[in-house]
Amino acid sequence: MDTYHIKWTNLQSEIFRLLCIKAGTSLNLRSIARHLKKSPTAVSNALKGLKKEELINVKKIENLNLLSIELNRDNSTAIELKRVENLKIIYESQIIKTLRDNFPGSTIILFGSYSKGEDINSNKTEEYHSDIDIAIIGTKEKNINLTKFDKLLERRVVLNFYPSFKEIHKHLKDNILNGIILSGSVDL
Repeated sequence: MDTYHIKWTNLQSEIFRLLCIKAGTSLNLRSIARHLKKSPTAVSNALKGLKKEELINVKKIENLNLLSIELNRDNSTAIELKRVENLKIIYESQIIKTLRDNFPGSTIILFGSYSKGEDINSNKTEEYHSDIDIAIIGTKEKNINLTKFDKLLERRVVLNFYPSFKEIHKHLKDNILNGIILSGSVDL
């Protein structure tokens, strides 16, 4: 029986994760190396495999000896893998545990651009940042401090409260139901 073998090195996985978090922003080789605490040579070697799979765009900046590196958001495989990476980051952050503890018995759904892997985190202005939309269904609104998660996830977490599915507008309900259930269930 054949088993699946990971095609990437650990460094390639770390680079891909960083580019997912910084999607919409171009980074150079040295900044990636600095973020990951690796040598620029090691990062340069690891980039080759990601570029070959067309998961990243690498452009040489004219008149300078710099590379501009970013996630290839035009590649459907890169977006699918980014979606997986986003979900992994959500679970690792422990935000789901915090939400379950604060809203027991509620259905918690990640929806919007972050759930689809289409979010961006541009360093230009706040308006270019995607947020993380989470629907809390079956509970009353309650203010909880999520600044720890905003900083950790490098995105603003927005909680949307709904007493029940019946009280959600049809188009919004479709958008929420196309999201990812993090806790609870959906009865249609």
